[in-house]
Amino acid sequence: MVIANSIQTDFTGVLKVSSRLDEEVKLAIATRNDEPLLKEIFDILVKQISEEEMQETFNRWVAVQKEVGFDYPLFWKLLLIILALAAGYLVHYIKLKNLNATLLKLSITDTLTGLYNRLKMDEVLIQQQEAQKRYDVNTSIILLDIDFFKQVNDKYGHPAGDRVLVQFAKVLKDNVRVTDYVGRWGGEEFLVVCPNINKKEAGELAQKLLEKVRNNQFSDVGAITVSAGVSQLEADQSIQKIISKVDKALYFSKRNGRDQITVTD
Repeated sequence: MVIANSIQTDFTGVLKVSSRLDEEVKLAIATRNDEPLLKEIFDILVKQISEEEMQETFNRWVAVQKEVGFDYPLFWKLLLIILALAAGYLVHYIKLKNLNATLLKLSITDTLTGLYNRLKMDEVLIQQQEAQKRYDVNTSIILLDIDFFKQVNDKYGHPAGDRVLVQFAKVLKDNVRVTDYVGRWGGEEFLVVCPNINKKEAGELAQKLLEKVRNNQFSDVGAITVSAGVSQLEADQSIQKIISKVDKALYFSKRNGRDQITVTD
């Protein structure tokens, strides 16, 4: 009790109690041997003190306030570890997200021309036909084929033919609407899917594309021409049937002089 009182009164903020002994301290009073009456009086008084009063007295004079210190070094170490883990996770997440985006782009892109590939264009056709069925909107398609492209490869070589395909793809991309989808359908065939226009309007767009190609100078080979077929998605016809129709229209253009378009009935 003497130590506790000294800590409380003289060493507050300097000494701290980390734990306490589970010991019961009983109240005792000492008197002089030659004062027996005084001893009897104090004995009577001590016996009359209740447990609550005794505890209150202890708390007032000898209780030591327990303060729990904050471990700042440990806190900063834990914080640095958490930040390092969070930074590592963030870097990994960004790399994974970019990798997934790259893989997705590769899966839908023609590696030579940078246009959509056949897989993506099939998906676009399905989506546009569903939109037509649900919202009753027109979607037209244009199938284009470079005239005499085999002769380009035979005369100038396949690398030159590849350059022609790349430049032709750019002409298409630069002269369609921002809402149109342009893809390489296969070989020297290219498909343009045109939402929200009918086949007459798509025919006008196809004529514009043929003119742009006709007036463009392609490296190695100079001028080239293309033929085209134009059709429109129908809710009651399968995509395969519509593609077959526009393919026939394209080859009708080729058989009838090339460098022209044919619109299906």
